[in-house]
Amino acid sequence: MKTTSCSNGLLAVFLILILLAGILDDPVLLMAGTSVGILLMGLCLLFLRTVDKTYREVTVSWKMEKGLIRQGRSNAIECTLSLFLPPGYQVRYQDTVPPMCSLESGENQIGTDTAGSQILTLSYRFIPQYHGTICHEGGIITIQNRFFISSLPLRPKKASAPSMQVQPWPLFGLVEKPGSGKDLERIGPEKGYSVRQFREYIPGDDIRHVDWKISAKRGTLYIREYATPADELPMVIVDLPDSGQETDMQAFSRMVSSLSGYVESKLAKKEPIRLMGISGPNMSDLYYEGYDMTHCLKIIRERIHPVPRTFHLFRFMMRSDMRKEIDHAGLSMNRSEIPEQERSYLARIRDVRKQHMQEVKTTRFAHAMSTILMHRHFHEIILYSLCDGDMSHIREIAALAGRQNIPFRIRTPKRSNLSCMSLFSLRGEPVEVI
Repeated sequence: MKTTSCSNGLLAVFLILILLAGILDDPVLLMAGTSVGILLMGLCLLFLRTVDKTYREVTVSWKMEKGLIRQGRSNAIECTLSLFLPPGYQVRYQDTVPPMCSLESGENQIGTDTAGSQILTLSYRFIPQYHGTICHEGGIITIQNRFFISSLPLRPKKASAPSMQVQPWPLFGLVEKPGSGKDLERIGPEKGYSVRQFREYIPGDDIRHVDWKISAKRGTLYIREYATPADELPMVIVDLPDSGQETDMQAFSRMVSSLSGYVESKLAKKEPIRLMGISGPNMSDLYYEGYDMTHCLKIIRERIHPVPRTFHLFRFMMRSDMRKEIDHAGLSMNRSEIPEQERSYLARIRDVRKQHMQEVKTTRFAHAMSTILMHRHFHEIILYSLCDGDMSHIREIAALAGRQNIPFRIRTPKRSNLSCMSLFSLRGEPVEVI
């Protein structure tokens, strides 16, 4: 509760009269000051009682124009407020713009000083700046008279709270229209899929699948068997940032929009994908496989958000790097010009690395990723990441993909503070700035 200029004047009169009564020892001034204080207290109690009664009788309802929209598109909300206002009072209501949204047009506040039953209606449009499920948080009602001002929250009930689902806006990934020249490829062998195996020709096989070079070498017809779409799917990995650290949410939102565009462009062609979520070297329970666009986009909208990281790899060295150190130490020790003190240092490094490789087989993250890649055959692996902080887990995935000859790409949003040194730590992995 706040005071107005009128109540501040009465309070000043009360203090002056009490002070003069104490200095002059005048009972009349003391009685006058006490009367002003009692009057001020009575006005305060009457105001609080009126505010409590008015607040209890207030009913408010909200209605959103759309329940599902794209990020960056505008949505409208309509609010209806019903109350009874006593004489001599004013009321003002300010609706809170939904979180992570900006006001586009209209007024989100309204007021009146007319006594009696009132129905106040306001509407405005807003633009969501982030994806996910956004719930409306209500507003604030302010009741005042000549002496006091009180502001109270009006919150919707959880069961009836208006909400909307904001879909990430795709930044790229145009879908080919049906009837284009690309459809002509359907009459020939399947394009874009690798050869799974060669076998001898069986009567009835498509003659277009004959491999003439191998057939000429072996003296009989051999057929190329292509990997089916179910065998060769792209693996999309999303590296979620750490919610415990400061994150560039604009860059993250742009990365999610790019992911959404890629997923939509694939699923619109009825090409299934595999989507997996990680947070650094922490494996997430997010995993999707199929071609249901609605379900996949729902996962992106609701699950692709920053999460807390509990495990890090910055204290661990990759086994390939340890092998390189061991080989480098062995070659350096064989050189005659190496001093004895440096030779003992290199021998110590070699022994420490060898002991570590014998005792610690692999990290939990590398073991989990290796299991996934061994049990599935992927056409390519695309990793979406902000490339912030320690990127040892990215190098682990790149090394595992390289061992199985799976093309691996990194996609990161463009930022002014993305230094070359942070990307240099990836040691030559292909990085696409989106």
